[in-house]
Amino acid sequence: MQMQYAAIVVVLLVGVIVYFGYRSRKGQPSDPKRSTASNVISMERHRKAKQSAVEQPCSSCKKKNGKLIFYAQDNGTVVGLCKDCKAKAKKRDMLPL
Repeated sequence: MQMQYAAIVVVLLVGVIVYFGYRSRKGQPSDPKRSTASNVISMERHRKAKQSAVEQPCSSCKKKNGKLIFYAQDNGTVVGLCKDCKAKAKKRDMLPL
């Protein structure tokens, strides 16, 4: 009789261990807010990077300018030109990217 009780207790313990093992592998998060927010990308890093962007020099006149227009040359290279050098791009028939 005691062997039957011991066998039942062992089976129950194995069942509890298997249940908790399956539950932990399933990966249920303890904080449900984090699971829904994990697939949302924060724009804060992007905004900070855009604000702190260093002004790039124009490929033609080498003046530092905040806004460059990028063009593809005939040989496939990319150049960034300021608004003052836009006429040079039209003269060379460069395509804007």
